[in-house]
Amino acid sequence: MAVISLNRKRDEALNEFARKYRDRTLCYLQKAFSLNKEDCEDVFQESSIVLCRDAGSGKLDNRISSLYTYFIGICKNKAHEQLRANGKAFLPSIDDYSSDEDERKYTVLLNKADKILNLIDSNEKEEYERNSIVQEMVKQLPSPCDEMLWSFYRDGLSMKAIAQMFKYASENAAKVTKHRCQEKFRNRYEELLSKK
Repeated sequence: MAVISLNRKRDEALNEFARKYRDRTLCYLQKAFSLNKEDCEDVFQESSIVLCRDAGSGKLDNRISSLYTYFIGICKNKAHEQLRANGKAFLPSIDDYSSDEDERKYTVLLNKADKILNLIDSNEKEEYERNSIVQEMVKQLPSPCDEMLWSFYRDGLSMKAIAQMFKYASENAAKVTKHRCQEKFRNRYEELLSKK
């Protein structure tokens, strides 16, 4: 009886997750992979099935990323499969890249963080530690900073796509929020350095 109750709660939580992130994910898939609406829906459905299967098998218990980050990873794989099935290769749009000075400064900051933390070696353990530190720092940021920074830096979304995903009135409004999020990250990074 308890198993049924736990499964029901898990299913309800996953359904709520799907409802909450459906529009954002479909927007991401359309912008990042230039998929049509029907293909985006298919990718979302297939990814949701994989997520449910992973939750049932206990695979989600040991993840180090947020559930949305994990789900977007599944979506990316399914989107690539869809593109291959359609006979298309994935080439990112020029709009997905930003030459904004803030982004360059932020990238330089992350590179400095790598050097200072001495985690540059290609050793898998050190790579894991570096990723864990950055993920933990980003996870500790308030919403929407955590998701916005991952969307821009890890997922490579353009500010235009992020503005649409997070329902900002304009691309400039999203840039202002991203800049504030970068400042919060920078402050947390400086706190970490002061403890070393």
